[in-house]
Amino acid sequence: MKIQIPLRTVLLGASLLVALPFAASAQDAIIAETITATTYVNGGIGESEQATMRRIAKEFPLRITFSAQKDGEFVADVPVVIADAHGNPVFELSKAGPMLYVMLPNGKYKVSSRFKGLTETQEITLTGKEGKDLYFHWKGKPRT
Repeated sequence: MKIQIPLRTVLLGASLLVALPFAASAQDAIIAETITATTYVNGGIGESEQATMRRIAKEFPLRITFSAQKDGEFVADVPVVIADAHGNPVFELSKAGPMLYVMLPNGKYKVSSRFKGLTETQEITLTGKEGKDLYFHWKGKPRT
């Protein structure tokens, strides 16, 4: 599948790859990575990483947060699949969270994630006007 990404997006992604190591302290372990031409940042464990993630959030059109329990405790290491409007996977990550920011072109997407046997799926449309936030929060008990 050929994905066309505007030059501005590519340059922004490249600049993030260069700038992130300088924006984060030596304790931060947030690294921008690219999978099939999709730049993403995954992290948010600990206050320092959360602060870094929040600082760069506006640069990403899709921002996903994962939590569970009554108190909204962050969860990590959850699998995520993002599919386009035709159902074709455009991004997959086996261990995401608690915060995942993804650089995607405008369009309609279906985002699915699984935690303790429960799968949640949400649909989102990215328009380029401003970024969108998705929250996956698991309250129920795992299915057997």
